[in-house]
Amino acid sequence: MSDTSLLPKNASDYELALEAVTARIGEVPVVMREVWNPDTCPYALLPWLASAASVDAWDANWTDAQKRAAIKASLGVHRRKGSIGAVKRALNAIGLGVKVQEWFNQDPPGDPYTFNLIFETDQTGIRFEDIDKILAVVDSAKSLRSHLNEIISIVISRNQPAFATASNSGHEVTVNQYADPIVVINELVVPVTEA
Repeated sequence: MSDTSLLPKNASDYELALEAVTARIGEVPVVMREVWNPDTCPYALLPWLASAASVDAWDANWTDAQKRAAIKASLGVHRRKGSIGAVKRALNAIGLGVKVQEWFNQDPPGDPYTFNLIFETDQTGIRFEDIDKILAVVDSAKSLRSHLNEIISIVISRNQPAFATASNSGHEVTVNQYADPIVVINELVVPVTEA
């Protein structure tokens, strides 16, 4: 027992060993404020930080950015838990941009206390593996009286149109074996007729 010990003289061996171990806690090279910050927390400690931050839906297969974003959004989700805003915030935190359409905003109005999720995706759409994740996040954030009616995926193609022109002056051009132009849309051939 050292001179600075706060233990009584009749302390057990276990208490003395515990005191010796905790006396060196200041030598641990981890800064606590870095561990409690989702941006600076070591990757291996993220599941424990998520548990401490009460992240309801967690997937070990998420990317590093998705895990950190879910931890950051946890407080905001819990503040609004049981609302559509919490559902949006939770899904946006893991990188799934979503619009929520409640029953009274549908045309015609849907069943009371139901809602649709509308995802705008690129050509790949939503994978089946992601649907289970989406449902887990929605169930943890929505109101108990509300029910998910439908997941609507809107596939958006973002491509720039390409135009080409050719001009020629002063020459006579003769076209042999001319064929009417056709347009192919999703493997459907549409003949182009002149008006």
